[in-house]
Amino acid sequence: MDNLADSSAIEAELEAVSREKEVTAGLIQRLVDENATRKLDQHDYRKKYDGYANRYAALESRENSLEKERERKEIQYDIFSGFIAGLEEVRELPVDFNEKLFHRLVDYATVHSDGRVVFTFCNGAEVSTEI
Repeated sequence: MDNLADSSAIEAELEAVSREKEVTAGLIQRLVDENATRKLDQHDYRKKYDGYANRYAALESRENSLEKERERKEIQYDIFSGFIAGLEEVRELPVDFNEKLFHRLVDYATVHSDGRVVFTFCNGAEVSTEI
């Protein structure tokens, strides 16, 4: 369960992306300042500027993607924790059908025309049976 909550790799990459964004923003600012104080070939300036701007946009996109991944892991951890808490409420395995437990374990069931029913559990596991 600790592995599910571990987002240290995401955090490390977010930090690296953030640092690279700062460096790229500094390069853009320095280029703009240089263009304002010296006469630069505008074609070369635009080419460099566009390269830096594209790199910055790519870093922002990666940063957003990593933040969404971190959030997804947090939500997944919360769901799994709730699932475990629900199981801990059950002191013994039921012999008879328990609707409350069924709803906590099974996300959905798919009935196929060939008579198979596939139960998909909240954790993504599937069990197939014939009816």
